[in-house]
Amino acid sequence: MKTTWLTVGLLLTVTGCAHTEPAPVRVETAAAPTPPPEPEKAAGPKSCSSDGECGPAQLCIRNACVDISKGLTECQMFRVHFEFNSTDFDPAAKTDLTRMARCLHADQALSVTIEGNADERGTEEYNLQLGSKRASTIEKYLVALGVTPSQVQTISYGENKPLCTEKDEACWAKNRRAAVKPSNAPGHEPKDDKPVKGSKKK
Repeated sequence: MKTTWLTVGLLLTVTGCAHTEPAPVRVETAAAPTPPPEPEKAAGPKSCSSDGECGPAQLCIRNACVDISKGLTECQMFRVHFEFNSTDFDPAAKTDLTRMARCLHADQALSVTIEGNADERGTEEYNLQLGSKRASTIEKYLVALGVTPSQVQTISYGENKPLCTEKDEACWAKNRRAAVKPSNAPGHEPKDDKPVKGSKKK
């Protein structure tokens, strides 16, 4: 019996002296504050190499898409030239005509007057008709590009509004033209698009 109590005593002693590890305490660390979002940088103009890469109311100017606005230089007056006795215009003018069409699309209040001209060879009546046909050719081209017909009007000056009065081919070539003049560009037409002093008028 002594042995049994001794054994129980030893067990109690051993049990009582056993070291219990404390449960680990989780320490919450404060999360680092989230930095405020950076302000969005204003997007610069879209880069481009042609008008077709820009929006319908934009032009590609110096490799950047620019909104079409009133008085924009690229929407101002220009000339289209023709071969002798022809209503076929110089293909190089297609770029300017396409740009003008975009200008007219963007601003429905804008309109253009197309002035047809001819050199002095031929009768005055014939040259007036030729100037009219040249102006109509440009009008039809713009309308084919989607321009509203009411935005375009034509007039013919025939041989009566020359840029040059010399009697040679270089001079006559300058006079075989159609001037495309927007309505919102007063004061922007070149001085040499007015009749030259001393020019022949019938």
